[in-house]
Amino acid sequence: MKRLFPALLVVFTGCSLAVDEDVIQCDVDSDCEKFDGHPVCENHVCVASGLGPPGCFFGEPTTQDEFASRCTTSQFWQFDNCARLGACSAPALDAIMTKSATPVSQGTIPPPVNNQPTPTVNCVDVHPNQIYITGSTNLAPLIKAVQPLLYDGSPSYVAVFAPQTSCRGAGAILDPDPQKHLIKNVANNYAFYYDTTGAQKFCLLDAAGTAVDVGESDIQASLCGYTQGVPNTADYLGPVLTISMVVPSGSKQNAISAEAAHLVFGAGGDNNRAAPWTDAKYYFTRSSGTGTVQLVSKAIGIDPNMWWGIDRLSAPNLVASMQAIDPLVSESVIGVLSADFADRARSNLRQLAFQQRGQKYGYLPDSSPQVSDKANVRDGHYPIWGAIHFYANTTAGVPSQAASALRVLGWRINGWSAPCFNCNICTTNSTSTSPPRPRLMFRPGTDSSSLRRISRMASASESCQG
Repeated sequence: MKRLFPALLVVFTGCSLAVDEDVIQCDVDSDCEKFDGHPVCENHVCVASGLGPPGCFFGEPTTQDEFASRCTTSQFWQFDNCARLGACSAPALDAIMTKSATPVSQGTIPPPVNNQPTPTVNCVDVHPNQIYITGSTNLAPLIKAVQPLLYDGSPSYVAVFAPQTSCRGAGAILDPDPQKHLIKNVANNYAFYYDTTGAQKFCLLDAAGTAVDVGESDIQASLCGYTQGVPNTADYLGPVLTISMVVPSGSKQNAISAEAAHLVFGAGGDNNRAAPWTDAKYYFTRSSGTGTVQLVSKAIGIDPNMWWGIDRLSAPNLVASMQAIDPLVSESVIGVLSADFADRARSNLRQLAFQQRGQKYGYLPDSSPQVSDKANVRDGHYPIWGAIHFYANTTAGVPSQAASALRVLGWRINGWSAPCFNCNICTTNSTSTSPPRPRLMFRPGTDSSSLRRISRMASASESCQG
């Protein structure tokens, strides 16, 4: 391949300067293939496209590997498995994914960093109409976002949320034990709602327990041991949730491979092989019933019940715990966190680029650390994501009025979220009702003409409907 040179040919003759303005390098993009870096043809000149990384797949992808390695303008980082893990061949990388070690207790789970005061108001008294919801602690930012719409609805509702885990959210509707359909008061984990100013307010549930209207899960119920399609229940898909591995901002690390993450969370660092993450007491994790752990487990090939580290009880507490660590141990610390919380903590926590199996480079969910576009989730570069699920009881196929209020908002939100563009990268439950949109990949400062051209090269019309 040739290097790309400026379009103008400069000729020196003595003290004179002649510029050849008739140089025609190309008529179509394919004429520029003789140059490195996949330049494009504009005004008969081959210009840099900004696409990378080196060795990327250039063309219309049709397989999982091609989507994961397609050319992009997103930023990328490399985790060198050969230099850092001593795995320099495909068999060596495969061998890493078979390693496991029984987790060793890291001691008593620390109490929440921020204690909650005992509420003084009953949830039933905060508004004439309530929607009682339970599920993943990752859901809170979404509830806050839709609450103004619920207040403006007719009838008006307030969402009362009892944070637990994804699997308990699914079980609140699907479990055969009716006692699991109730939410109760738990010290330091009280139910809450958002008032008309957007402030979080805690409240008390009924002493005997309050029946759940909607159970939310970041994962499909089958991963929690429940059967899909329980009679008189429904599963409504919500927006896409992404999960990231994060480190303190004081850490020097910016990427991790699936193989390295497997050694960390599945083998406790494998006798210091997965440096700098070699001490499991600095692994900030969640329980096996959370979508956070379930989704990452699938990406790095470990049993959700066999994670090393310390469960930090909730997403907000995990953030607070990581932010409270001694800066001297920053390099040893790693955690797993949903993007909703990771994005809000960017000043103190750094999301690691994830290099999935088969990739030569790692990517963030977003095209760069400075934006929140989830471009790499949309186009197949970033794999740790899933559509959230809202479970509700139904009568003749219709949910309760309270559940219906949230369901309608959930579908509206789904229309704003990242659709699933390629059926090769969808899970069976990652269908979307939103219309397909171009996979427009960009970087800050890209001019509009380049955006149109890159959009043409990177877009696709297929979607996972039905």
